[in-house]
Amino acid sequence: MQKNKNLIRNIAIVLLNVLLVVSLVLALVLKNNFGYNLYWVATPFLMVLVLSVIQKWSVRGLNADTQESKTIQRAFDDTTTLSTVFFGLIYLIIQFIDWQKEKIINNPYVIIGFFIVMVVYELFTYLAIYNAKKETAKLLEKIYNKK
Repeated sequence: MQKNKNLIRNIAIVLLNVLLVVSLVLALVLKNNFGYNLYWVATPFLMVLVLSVIQKWSVRGLNADTQESKTIQRAFDDTTTLSTVFFGLIYLIIQFIDWQKEKIINNPYVIIGFFIVMVVYELFTYLAIYNAKKETAKLLEKIYNKK
């Protein structure tokens, strides 16, 4: 059951990333409301899915020892929390400015800039997961003397 949820989540993340790229191209090439709206609707859904990946990995704490396990978990939590907060703040600032001054979300520079922010946010998230996996494997190898 858990594998099916993970598979569905991973497929949804890939599909939403493809949809985000397609909507970016539509917004920049066609410059119509459909492309803009599709882009700004796909973005929060992708953010929620990335947050669900973070949540899945943050509940998996390694309790092999009291020192290094907590250090690995703390580094993972700090990295993902800071990147999520910065990403969320940038999104909210863009939405607030659009609320004050209309049509800023239709600006190509804002769309391209936020796309870059979204890619960097996903990279930070997956790099944090990769580092946590790598450090956990080293810790388990050290504890159990196995490869």
